[in-house]
Amino acid sequence: MDHKETAEEILYYIKCQWTESYIQYYKDIVPENLCNKLINQDFNYQPSTYSTHGSGKVVKDERVRMEDFWIRKDNIFYNDIKECFEAVIVNYKKEFPLFTVNHTTDFRINRYSKGGFMSRHVDNIHHSHGQQYGYPQVSVLLYLNDNYGGGEFHVASKKFEPEKGSAIIFPSNFMFPHEAKKVTKGVRWSIITWLM
Repeated sequence: MDHKETAEEILYYIKCQWTESYIQYYKDIVPENLCNKLINQDFNYQPSTYSTHGSGKVVKDERVRMEDFWIRKDNIFYNDIKECFEAVIVNYKKEFPLFTVNHTTDFRINRYSKGGFMSRHVDNIHHSHGQQYGYPQVSVLLYLNDNYGGGEFHVASKKFEPEKGSAIIFPSNFMFPHEAKKVTKGVRWSIITWLM
């Protein structure tokens, strides 16, 4: 007997296909030597926080377990990282010509040691980590390594095991909840920015 899909299943599939087109993955965005320099740099990592509309920064182990460091305009790596994010923007504009960027946040390096994770959330917070410009329209992640266990990245209905030097870009709104699964061995490094 053939399984007939219900109308709800078909509608869900169509929604997923439409949504997934806005999630793009690009290889070879970050040069290997830059990945290695950033991983080996002795940054002053601090326990990460998550942000809320009302209370700002909050530290809670059940929401996020990682350390981070902010790369700001005065950092020697800022321009090299910015070039990587600009390459992602150029690629995304090829897919979505109406996409524009007026502002970018500083760059946050995320370091997930064994047991580290980021719980499911969306990025549409106006005052996230001190930025005052507006609500982000897209989130962009650069991946600096892939020699760790676990740590898969889920966004909407897609799962990624990103390669070293790759990038993922997706809208920051409620339709694109995302999470980094728990790292089971090694250390996982990524860099994020939000584009307005």
